[in-house]
Amino acid sequence: MNRRAAHYLGGSSIITLIYHGHDMRCLLLSLILIPMLGIMPFNSVFAFDAIIIESSGVDMGFGYRSDQLDWSISGDINGENPNILSELSWDDIEIFQIQAKGWLELGALPFLKRNSLVFANISFGKILAGDVQDSDYSADDRNDEWSRSANDSDKGLTIDLSGAFGPTFKWEQLAFTVTPLLGYSFNMQDLSMTNGQQVVSEPALRPAGTFLPPTIGALPNLDSDYTAYWYGPWLGVNADYQVSEKLKMTVGVEYHWIEYFAQADWNLRSDFTHPVSFEHEATGTGLVWNIKGQYILSEKWSWLFSGNIQNWEAGSGSDRTYFADGTVGLSRLNQVNWDSYALTTGMQYRF
Repeated sequence: MNRRAAHYLGGSSIITLIYHGHDMRCLLLSLILIPMLGIMPFNSVFAFDAIIIESSGVDMGFGYRSDQLDWSISGDINGENPNILSELSWDDIEIFQIQAKGWLELGALPFLKRNSLVFANISFGKILAGDVQDSDYSADDRNDEWSRSANDSDKGLTIDLSGAFGPTFKWEQLAFTVTPLLGYSFNMQDLSMTNGQQVVSEPALRPAGTFLPPTIGALPNLDSDYTAYWYGPWLGVNADYQVSEKLKMTVGVEYHWIEYFAQADWNLRSDFTHPVSFEHEATGTGLVWNIKGQYILSEKWSWLFSGNIQNWEAGSGSDRTYFADGTVGLSRLNQVNWDSYALTTGMQYRF
């Protein structure tokens, strides 16, 4: 069998990639693995002197995704006056999503003494429809609501990146494989607020110093946006079961530790700066469940079908508001919640 080798300069050592048959495998490994080497200590990088690729491939797919995201802030940094001052809820955000995944099954590495899996995912989504409600209160526990608008969220996009590495543990007689994983992810939602209708307007209830709510009716020229970023490391595990000669099922779970950051542009608020009206920062966690089926069509091609459920939460953090007069307001970000599910289908090509 023809064996080829390509050399890459990694730190102060030469990383040798040994593979069989196809140049694309080397390119795939470069795209997935080389960025990881830059953050590894020298001793770890040196352990990659010879990497044997057992198999590799690319998954491509598309599907439907639905998201919900909500957040609230209090009246001050202590979480009081009132404990919920403003609350935003995006519901039924319908997304058309495309995704790609590159993966490699590696031979036994010196520091693991067993085969391993490395992969990278990327997904792009276009928001098609959704609803968003914006409510403001002057008393604790959502009492004395003095402003509420009901709006559309029918544009925007999502981006999701994730990569992971882990050793594989195979039980051939049971047709069962377990792969513990260490990874890092980045998720972004660019959410909009358009076509608004003011449905509650009680100026007499508003706290002193706050804006005058619009009168009940349409909100002309509303075109605000809120962009949320979730990023950080994660631990997980995948379990594969070979149901039959043609069908394999995979179930996976991931636990994420995240940093949360968001920026918003409230375009109808003349008392705010633009394009950055306020920012949110917090830390939190996420739980992701994956299930995938793979049906083998030929030596190279397989049909894929998958489902995904995500639950993310950022705890109390900071809300920093930038006013047009140059002053900055600081209050507590109470919580951010993001829930998502997706159904996708596609094809896998093995090199």
